[in-house]
Amino acid sequence: MGAAGNLAILGLQWGDEGKGKVVDLLAPRFRHVVRFQGGNNAGHTVVVKGESFALHQVPSGALHEGCLLVVGGGVVLNLEVLALELERLESRGFAVRERLLLSEKAHLILPHHIALDRWREGGRNRIGTTGRGIGPCYEMKAARMGVRLGDLLHPETLADRIRPGFDEVLHLLGSPEDLPPLERLVQELLQAATPFLPLIGDAQGRLFEAWKRGEPILFEGAQATLLDIDHGTYPFVTSSNCSLGGLFTGTGLPPKALGRVLGIAKAYTTRVGAGPMPSELLDATGERLREVGHEYGTTTGRPRRCGWFDGPITAHACRTNGVDGLAIMKLDVLDGFGEVGIVTGYRDGEGGVSRRVPGCAQDWEGLRPEIRRLPGWSAPTRGARRLADLPPEARAYLQVLEEVVETPIAYLSTGPDREEGCLPGGSFLQGLLPA
Repeated sequence: MGAAGNLAILGLQWGDEGKGKVVDLLAPRFRHVVRFQGGNNAGHTVVVKGESFALHQVPSGALHEGCLLVVGGGVVLNLEVLALELERLESRGFAVRERLLLSEKAHLILPHHIALDRWREGGRNRIGTTGRGIGPCYEMKAARMGVRLGDLLHPETLADRIRPGFDEVLHLLGSPEDLPPLERLVQELLQAATPFLPLIGDAQGRLFEAWKRGEPILFEGAQATLLDIDHGTYPFVTSSNCSLGGLFTGTGLPPKALGRVLGIAKAYTTRVGAGPMPSELLDATGERLREVGHEYGTTTGRPRRCGWFDGPITAHACRTNGVDGLAIMKLDVLDGFGEVGIVTGYRDGEGGVSRRVPGCAQDWEGLRPEIRRLPGWSAPTRGARRLADLPPEARAYLQVLEEVVETPIAYLSTGPDREEGCLPGGSFLQGLLPA
């Protein structure tokens, strides 16, 4: 069984790096596109000829008819949101249902998960979640009180599967007005599930057989490494493993089924919600990055925090995931800046500088970014199709970025559309993307 053709695409910062564009570009070369973790708290935006498509639970290969779309067991699904997403795609001419497989092991996001999430976010210990129930759903999965898609095929036992978690939320919250009684919840869930029942199946078995036959598989991560429940800036993280380990637990495939790993990072840094971000720019420069880069959440519309490219967190993500090459996105957003910066380390209060990414929230306190400043460029990079077409200052910036992260650039995006980007010489994506 060959794995060389199988590729994972993972975010290297705090999400929103532009993974959707890269998956969309690569998808025509793959038979299967797989989402393996996360829920509708993630949003991937694909731009085709100026037209924007926002995808939340459907894999980003949806716009390519030859791609079979698989939602793995590590994903948590909100069926009402999924129905709306499919309807929007179908209204724009993309038939998806007949090539969509939903793992029987994927867990369902239910109203009491959302109620619990919103209750927590309304308190003083809020961490800035999307309030969509993702954390409580994973929490009940770990507590063995979760409800999986396969349970929908056994309606006679569904109420008994839901009751333990439902009762626990009622015990904690009382009886929230927006939470229906259990009997109605079950009825509404079964009604919402009806059109999806034919799509539920053995995703692990399907993917294993595809690997066995040598059919190329593209694995699409949601969120990013610094939001990983184990390897991110805990506790300001998501509730799933969005680094490489989540691919294997979220699909049931072994590590030897994977060929290469492509890591996605912006040419600067953003994050949404609370938590450490040493590179954040709380000034006019940060505001300019936000406005020029349209840095507002695909899922929530929340303004993103913006700062210079953070080398230590990106290097940490590359090590964690065994990244073979970088895709650097949104270089064109930096056009016209008098100078640009790259964070090369963190300076503590005693004058020491370290490139280590702290493991505890308290260890981030007091750290200040050590910034290497480089000349900006006035000539545009937007739409450049060759590295040679970039201003020399932009090429110098990318060279320093590679050196700081210690990983080569395999793809460079110079605009939001499919056509706007280029491949450096020697990129392992040669043959998968247009030169």
